Amino acid sequence: MPRPKSYERKDAIEKACHAFWEHGFQALGVRELEQLTGINQFAIRSEFGGKEGLYLEALHYYGDAAIKAKMFPMKDGDIKDIIDFMEGLVTPGSMTSSAHGCLIVNTGIENARIKSSRLEEAVNAYWDTLEAHFRQALDNEYARRNKTANFIPADLAPALVSAVMGIHARNRAQRDQTAGRALVTVICSMLSDLRTEP
Repeated sequence: MPRPKSYERKDAIEKACHAFWEHGFQALGVRELEQLTGINQFAIRSEFGGKEGLYLEALHYYGDAAIKAKMFPMKDGDIKDIIDFMEGLVTPGSMTSSAHGCLIVNTGIENARIKSSRLEEAVNAYWDTLEAHFRQALDNEYARRNKTANFIPADLAPALVSAVMGIHARNRAQRDQTAGRALVTVICSMLSDLRTEP
């Protein structure tokens, strides 16, 4: 007879997301996860495939939330929407601003030691999605300017992704969700200049 569930899956994944975001993957043992999420050790193994499986679910939860709430406006937007996204990275109360940095950035850094192909794939998929959203907004701006803008969307989009990584890493290192403000200011100034150039 199967054991009855003592947790709601979505709530447990959200709790796991916050736990991993704050503490990292390696720092949390299964017993601590059980206490923080309400998922017993047996369920972590049987329903999620172990700690890494639960971590992957948390990464997907985190990524989906960021895509829907913060990246989606860039699909039909332009440089102004990229500026709004960047500002959100250092705005207290924004879902993309945290003293814990970014779960995806943290995972990429931690995975340099772990070397999990599944974690690497999840991290790369997130950055590819962010780059695609930046690229779309830049393409929209470029088209709006009748292709006379002084930037190349295919070059600028990946550079912006690298900047986002740096901003989040700075926030995490300083344990201050506004620590990356100087870089955001420089990037937003540059983007504003691109938007207003003749």
